[in-house]
Amino acid sequence: MTAQEANMDITSTNNRGKRRLAYIMGPSYSGSTLLTLLLADHPRIATVGELKASAMGDITTYYCSCGEVLTDCHFWKTVQDEMSVEGRDFTFDNFKTHFRAPHHPFVDLLLRSTLRDPLFETLRAMGFVLSCTAQETRRQIILQNQILIDIICDLQQAENFLDDSKEPIRLKYLLKANLWDIRTIHLIRDGRGVANSYMRHNKTTMSQASRHWLQTQRECDRMAKQLGDSRCLTVYYEDLCREPEKTLTAIYHFFGLTAKTDSASHRTKHIMGNQMRLGSLKDIRLDEKWKHTLSPDDLQIFARTAGALNHLHGYN
Repeated sequence: MTAQEANMDITSTNNRGKRRLAYIMGPSYSGSTLLTLLLADHPRIATVGELKASAMGDITTYYCSCGEVLTDCHFWKTVQDEMSVEGRDFTFDNFKTHFRAPHHPFVDLLLRSTLRDPLFETLRAMGFVLSCTAQETRRQIILQNQILIDIICDLQQAENFLDDSKEPIRLKYLLKANLWDIRTIHLIRDGRGVANSYMRHNKTTMSQASRHWLQTQRECDRMAKQLGDSRCLTVYYEDLCREPEKTLTAIYHFFGLTAKTDSASHRTKHIMGNQMRLGSLKDIRLDEKWKHTLSPDDLQIFARTAGALNHLHGYN
């Protein structure tokens, strides 16, 4: 296996007959929950937001976007029952769809390490070849995702599925499984806005927040470049907020879908993600609070750490 093959490990095949899977990729706080809620209005798109379901905290107080506590939501109870019928271990506090193996440190390291350069990806591929446990763990997680996706699509009566899990390494595993016709949305937002939100939610410094954005955005850029324009569409958060209909139309075209019907917006959503899932989409506003809340020192730190990459994406 060449370094390039190990770096992507994606099989190019005829995707005819496969379920189409839309994957939102980007750093956290880039607007993916907003985009998911908008796309969920389309009658041919099924979604629950972040299928990896890794950051819900206390599920007894976690609200589904429908307004019910997750454990009381009829939709999610039905999903749990259907997973049980399929013989799958599925609980609200652990969907088992996230690529993790906490009881096997070596396997967990292979699975969770972020997407890196070709040499690292070659070593990762060798690790899977040498470990039957790693191969089987990955296979079972893929199977869990496949069964859950099929159940959700059946319940929401839509043939296309949207996963808002954002992580490039998760996307790589889904691509390698070769079970879906996957199209990727590379969602980009001004790194200063992302860093500002990251600082506020994670109680970190600008130095930490800007390094986190830089690393994650580089990872996403690497995957987007490897996928190419035919399988990856770049979408800017700012464009989504300023011209939502135009942006959504471009996304529908990329997925081979026509514009949604008016009646689709009345479908009850069951979305997981940040607090925006509980709000209203009647008035979409561009969030640029960073322009008023970041200090001159914060802006200088971001410029030194990540300004070059932010500029490369068109932000002055």
